[in-house]
Amino acid sequence: MAENEPNAELTLEPTPLTIDPVAKIEEEKVVEEATKTISEGIQLTEEEKVLVEKTRGRRKKEPEKIEVVENWKDKDLSGENNKLSQELLCDLTSFINDKIDMKPYGDKIDTLPTGIDVLDAVLGGGFGLGTLTVVAGNPGTFKSSLIGQVIGNAQRKYAGKILTGYLDSENAMTQKRLLELGVKYPPITPYNNITVESVFKTIEAFCAFKEVKNIVNYPTIIAWDSIANTTTEVERKDTTLSINSVIGLRARILSFVLPRYCSKMREYNTSLIAINQLRDNISMGPYGPAPDLRWMGDKNMPGGNSIKYNAFHLLMLKIKGDLKLDQWGFNGVMLESRCIKNKLFTPNIPVMLVVDFNKGISNFWTNYHFLSNLKYINTGSWGWLVEYPELKWRGTKNCLDLYDENKDGFKQKFDDTVKRAIKKHVIDEYEGKVTVPETQNENSEQNKMTT
Repeated sequence: MAENEPNAELTLEPTPLTIDPVAKIEEEKVVEEATKTISEGIQLTEEEKVLVEKTRGRRKKEPEKIEVVENWKDKDLSGENNKLSQELLCDLTSFINDKIDMKPYGDKIDTLPTGIDVLDAVLGGGFGLGTLTVVAGNPGTFKSSLIGQVIGNAQRKYAGKILTGYLDSENAMTQKRLLELGVKYPPITPYNNITVESVFKTIEAFCAFKEVKNIVNYPTIIAWDSIANTTTEVERKDTTLSINSVIGLRARILSFVLPRYCSKMREYNTSLIAINQLRDNISMGPYGPAPDLRWMGDKNMPGGNSIKYNAFHLLMLKIKGDLKLDQWGFNGVMLESRCIKNKLFTPNIPVMLVVDFNKGISNFWTNYHFLSNLKYINTGSWGWLVEYPELKWRGTKNCLDLYDENKDGFKQKFDDTVKRAIKKHVIDEYEGKVTVPETQNENSEQNKMTT
């Protein structure tokens, strides 16, 4: 640097935050309109408005004293008080419905069974109809197979009076594979070349079709395979976009549309069953990632938080080991499933699923493993049900032959044993059980479950 050159120092000027004035005005208009709508209040008649003002004025002068029950922790409501509470709730529900046109959903939700007895038990009967279900796991965890089996079971459960669609962004599902998984009534061909936007356009189309045909109550399943592999229309149309401009675009779209469509799906009896991949949480800086949904551990999913928050069931699948052909009679793997978000039953009950590569998740072999793990089956060179030792089979793989032949009523005895075991070790043990806090880690006592 020359002697007469002034001392040069690097200075960082803060980048000014630029706000589009037009966008700002539009945003203010939206906020103003929403505020005005709320401030106008509910649709009261003139008589009701007078009554409200009259009682409000009296309340300010003479505040009402509320009766408090002594030792209330140890007491239930009496018959008279319980009746009063029910009448108040009924009146309130009718008032809200009349004034702001908002109705409760009701407490009964039909289910879409997976056909796997133990898994259906911990799901609360199956995936909730009219809801968003997310099945997550690493590649090769038979997520697509499970959804195919759910569709096939639903076709039989509703005697063909059901609408189904399979949206395949991975181009990996075929009609033949769906047939093998039980999707026969009728066979369906997957749609491909989909975008995030077209998934929700499909929901709109299904709902419109049901209105036109006057079959709104028909159950509907739309399978989305998969969230992680589906791009947006914006990314496809404009190939000049930089990576920085599209990062998070899918998540932003989903955060906007999912809450709206979850309500519509419930109204139209339509289920969206979506597959998603798992990703490792990446720590930025000296601290670990913030706690996520309970028992997700160090994993996360593409698509943003809206998927997790709006999911009715969130099922995670993980491979636990290979199955030997000479022992089981088929090639396959053992899967661990955990419903880490579950609105119908206690979450986080681990269930081991036995998978046949050709036929998908096997209900029989999953039940066999379940009974064996709980010592309802004696295993070894010869096996038998502990309660029925007279019926024996040689080697694990030959148990299915005895079941199919139904020798001496073995099939019924096996199925009855499964039902009793599920009742005792799943329903009675976990139904209504209080779970641990959301930030509890996977090594807690709650997770050490026999299933």
